[in-house]
Amino acid sequence: MRSLTRIKKNRSMNFFKTNIILVCLTCSAMLFSGCRTVRAPGNPSESWIAPGWEEKELAKDPVWEAIRQRKIDPGKELGLLDLLDIALSNNPVTREAWQNARAYDARMIKSESTYYPQVTAQTGGAYNKREVDRTTDIVNRADYTIGADATMLVFDFGGRSAGVQKARQLLLVANYDFNQTIQDIVRDTETAYYSYDSSIAAREAAEDDVADAQEILVNAQQKYQVGLVSKLDVLQAESTYNDSLFSLEGAKGDVETSRADLAEIIGVSADTKFSVLIHLEKVPEEIKKDDVSRYIEEALKKRPDIASARSNLKAKEAEVDIATSNILPTLNIGGSMATNWFSYYGSRKGTLTSYKNDYLYSGQFSVDWNVFDGLNNYFTRIEAQREAALERESLVETEISASADVWTKYFNLRTAQKKYVFSEAFLASANASHELATEGYKAGLKSMLDLLQSQSQLSEARSKLIGSRKDFFVAVAELEHAMGALTVEGK
Repeated sequence: MRSLTRIKKNRSMNFFKTNIILVCLTCSAMLFSGCRTVRAPGNPSESWIAPGWEEKELAKDPVWEAIRQRKIDPGKELGLLDLLDIALSNNPVTREAWQNARAYDARMIKSESTYYPQVTAQTGGAYNKREVDRTTDIVNRADYTIGADATMLVFDFGGRSAGVQKARQLLLVANYDFNQTIQDIVRDTETAYYSYDSSIAAREAAEDDVADAQEILVNAQQKYQVGLVSKLDVLQAESTYNDSLFSLEGAKGDVETSRADLAEIIGVSADTKFSVLIHLEKVPEEIKKDDVSRYIEEALKKRPDIASARSNLKAKEAEVDIATSNILPTLNIGGSMATNWFSYYGSRKGTLTSYKNDYLYSGQFSVDWNVFDGLNNYFTRIEAQREAALERESLVETEISASADVWTKYFNLRTAQKKYVFSEAFLASANASHELATEGYKAGLKSMLDLLQSQSQLSEARSKLIGSRKDFFVAVAELEHAMGALTVEGK
């Protein structure tokens, strides 16, 4: 009895020690995890302070380091085609669309798995020992089993094929969205390129305005010194000169801003050094009148967003077929096989007394029909039908919007071309007017107000010419984008 009691005490002590160890390990794990706990801001009026471990992790940013590795040869002047090539390679938007399309590709392949049988295999073993009334009659048995089951859907009234069709159409949607992303990048790169060119031209025009204002100020000071004009002329000229300096600083800032926009589009850091070659074709004197209806028809055939919307409608229609199939019965076939090994040991020494195995084969077919489910499948089909109808109306809206987009962009191009022609004429007349006003002021035939007005018109003419030139090339890019093409015929 004492020995039995001692054994029980030892067992209790061991159990107690084991529990203490488990509790200590659990507390340690909780303390360790608590060191990295993130809590919400404790005060609505004070900024949240990041924990130290988070700041250390933020200090190591592999994404930013990868961006920094993107180098551009600063000695090479990059033309528009070079910038487009870099943008398509670096801009993350294209890679996002590409990865999205690849994900839908995997989903389509996954949907085709329903055409194949589903096979599962299993194996296992068991060991049993039985003592009968603590006698020498001990029975030991070891069992080992290995088997496989296979089932296959044979017929489901088109639900399976509709599922594959839906996955295929969604893959087409993702692929068309990828193409649309590329066209968006091309348009945005062209727009950023033309904006950068326009900002440089605007800075040069501002420098010319400063030079003109300075010349006016010098003339006024010279005439004032000899007593030909009053102090008012000098003050007015000085005011115009300071205003031109103000505008010049703004133009310089616009150059840096447009350069940062261009760097963002081509997927590099804003402080990356690169040189841009500005070489724009001459704006044509006239644009031939084309059939806008033909442009609209071409756009509806080529635009990726339209093709994406059409594929999305087909995917919604496939959902209707899937919902219809779920209402109807399905036919399935299957089979299974298994092998069992039995070993019997009938003595304490483990002597094998008998050994045998058996084999099991079976085959079956079944017709499964969810006869009543509270009308869940029925209303799921109605929901799918209405979503398909909604998608059809959305496609109608998209196609109408596309036609208006092409129409608007085409006439924006024609308007930009006309405005450029008139801005050239405006600049020529403003130049001539300013020259005459300058000569007249020197000769005492024109007042300072006449001279400043002519200089203001010259500055405005320069600005309008630069703006209309940019508007023309941006309008070309916009029309290309609206037609779903990288080039426009007959532009």
